[in-house]
Amino acid sequence: MDFKKPKQDLQGLHQFLIQTNSKSAKEATSPHELSEALINDGLDQEIVLLLHGYSEDGTKIFRRLGRHLEEKFASENKKVAILAPNGLYPMPKAFPLAKEIKTAEDLLQGFAWYFYHAATNTFLIDYKVPSQTLGGWLHEINPKKVPVTIIGYSQGGYLAPFVALNYHQYAPVKRVVGINCAFREDLMKEVPHFPMHLVQGDQDTIIETALAKERFEKLIERGMTGSYHSVEGADHKLTPDIAQTVSSLI
Repeated sequence: MDFKKPKQDLQGLHQFLIQTNSKSAKEATSPHELSEALINDGLDQEIVLLLHGYSEDGTKIFRRLGRHLEEKFASENKKVAILAPNGLYPMPKAFPLAKEIKTAEDLLQGFAWYFYHAATNTFLIDYKVPSQTLGGWLHEINPKKVPVTIIGYSQGGYLAPFVALNYHQYAPVKRVVGINCAFREDLMKEVPHFPMHLVQGDQDTIIETALAKERFEKLIERGMTGSYHSVEGADHKLTPDIAQTVSSLI
């Protein structure tokens, strides 16, 4: 597992690190080079995109979930690329010019995909920006049009269906998996034509579990296929039990 730091031609992802299981990807500086790196490493059967939660990063979701998937794919002899980019928007925890800021780790507390104000149900920066950016980026790094699975945790879970809906015009979306989120069925004009699964901790105090299940069931009523999984005793964290449940769906 290595980091790659792309340059400016990655359409909005240029300033961020991407956690991946590709050994060659750290040398890639463009979507084309990243695509070639995945092929050179033999990771060209499927792509799994991991979207982290609010104020987190790609490293965290790769550590908590990506490693489970990497072991699973290795045991099944599947050549699958796992990519976990950081969100588009850095979230500073201190004034950038403060004397105590010595490294990027001192400055940033994490990343966000978008900014939403729950009290007024309004987006300060909405989900369309990252969904279009990630959809275009996937299109560039996947010229062979291999199937793509998109897995999102918390804020990344809310975003995942919109990335898939944006991207499925280019290549097949195999599935979407949301973790501890409530899919925004009310914002989906198009019924997803790919399976969507929701894995929800039954002790989650951040996401209303009843609302999450209600929205999921509305999507099923509209014709979506998929499954809902309640993980007993799990809260909002991406725990090993939740990671194992997600792994069983892939």
